[in-house]
Amino acid sequence: MDLRELKKEVQELINLEETTKKFRESWLKPLKTNTNIHLPFLQKLSPQIKEQLNRQLLDLKGTLDYVQNSQIVNQKLAHHAHHLIELKLTTFNGDQEKSKAITHTLLHDKLYNLKETIMQIQSLEEQLQQLQKGYETVNSFLEKNLPLEESLSFSEMPHKYHLSELLSTMQKQKRLVKDIGQHFVFLTAQTQLKNRN
Repeated sequence: MDLRELKKEVQELINLEETTKKFRESWLKPLKTNTNIHLPFLQKLSPQIKEQLNRQLLDLKGTLDYVQNSQIVNQKLAHHAHHLIELKLTTFNGDQEKSKAITHTLLHDKLYNLKETIMQIQSLEEQLQQLQKGYETVNSFLEKNLPLEESLSFSEMPHKYHLSELLSTMQKQKRLVKDIGQHFVFLTAQTQLKNRN
């Protein structure tokens, strides 16, 4: 994939903050047993079952907050893609100073270094795996404690789609950061080769 395609793919990543909000609205909010006007059948659950459900949902709040705040990873990927294009231009033009500055940013900048972005993507992957596991646990718990019709009605809400979007975006981020790293290594080697000549 060339740099223009890479930049375009980064720009097309879905907004993690917005998608997480949609997931919360379609899955978490209706399940909160204090505000379950969307799913009145939850009122029929026993107080013990409601308490268990609330505990499980509370355990996922921090995970959801983390995922929602991970939109910064998309912004960092866009920043890296932009810098790679700049690096390619400076290599082509022979601007050694600018090339060194861009390389330094990609390697050492506190906020925008590649290593930090990779670690954030790995952390996001862990959080999303935890969210998926909690999601499956809660849904399985509901299936066991709700009548079949109501369980099916809940499972047809769009929350599964939003979770799948979050998971696929993280997979795209992993692939894109790998591509960014490969382009960076190639361009850095090319710059050093050109500087020797």
